[in-house]
Amino acid sequence: MLGKERYKTDIRCELSSEHLRSLVFFYAPLIGNDALVLYEYFVLKGSQLSFEEISDVLASLNISIDIFERDLELLNMYRLVKTLKQEDRYVLIFNEPMKMREFIKDDILVREFIIKTSGNYYRSILSTMKSLDSYYGYEDISKVLSANDLSRWSMSDESYLNNSNPIRYNYNTLFDINVFLKDISSLMFPMRYRTDEVLRTIATLADLYGISYDKMRSYVATAVNRSKEEFNLNELRNLCMNSRADFQRVKEDEYDVDCQTYLMNLQNGKEVTEYDKKLLYNLAFKYHLNKSVINVLVHHALKTCNNRLLENYIYPIAADFHRNDVNDPNKALDRLSERRHGVKEEEQPPVYTEENNTEISTDELDEILRMMGKK
Repeated sequence: MLGKERYKTDIRCELSSEHLRSLVFFYAPLIGNDALVLYEYFVLKGSQLSFEEISDVLASLNISIDIFERDLELLNMYRLVKTLKQEDRYVLIFNEPMKMREFIKDDILVREFIIKTSGNYYRSILSTMKSLDSYYGYEDISKVLSANDLSRWSMSDESYLNNSNPIRYNYNTLFDINVFLKDISSLMFPMRYRTDEVLRTIATLADLYGISYDKMRSYVATAVNRSKEEFNLNELRNLCMNSRADFQRVKEDEYDVDCQTYLMNLQNGKEVTEYDKKLLYNLAFKYHLNKSVINVLVHHALKTCNNRLLENYIYPIAADFHRNDVNDPNKALDRLSERRHGVKEEEQPPVYTEENNTEISTDELDEILRMMGKK
């Protein structure tokens, strides 16, 4: 296309609320925001009775001809626009987007959607839920989406189409990741970042530092690095570590609370230091202990080590807990009780006395000392 070439539009759609929801939830992730704006611009402007230069629309939207062609091609591919050409004239026929229930029945589009977003996002949407005039002489040059574009489709992707129930996560944490995800939009927390590692980290950090759902949503949105197209877990960790927790009283044997609140209780409401926050983090992410077992271990260490949290004392016990699958407070207390009472009799090292020591002569002693270089 050239800016001096001419076009006119034929708008054949009236966007109902159902169509708008489909545009936002299904089409926008496929065509991108720029193409969506181009589509809505022409639909709102209405049909043109005469041909105008393409340069006029470029100036109105402040875009280049290359961007215009790219976005128009996307609209063609997803059947929102038909592009017809005769010599240097174009007719752009704007069609209604498919309604959401129509979209999910389209074998090609729904699979392309899952590839470009994720099966989990597709499931989350499911859980909420004019033929052309005869233009004689015009050639239909619209781009079409081919089934060959689904070469990356896998059997695991196919499973998302066979089960409409939204996926639920169970991380055995106080922080319910399902509640968290229910009220955060895909704009704040894009679907491609909702991996098991990221979601489990979010829930664990909340359990460590007592982060509320609303505060975590704010932190997660901050950790989304849109310029680098990545989710920054280090940024999220730092935000959670630096968060100030509101003090609330809990009992010493009430281990099923967030670790920062529990430790504040053990130190009479004093704020948890950066050193202690890092120790809690290591116990969770390096020694893979859950919040209740961490609380038992912290309580034990403070009582045993004169109200100090010593890494050299705590980490060997943490490693023992991890090695022996100590994953609830009762198991942890039993394990610590065994430790206090010492090892079993058959595991105790032998004690040597004069009765079981072998006597050696003076000559034998001189020979041993000579071999050791002492004489």
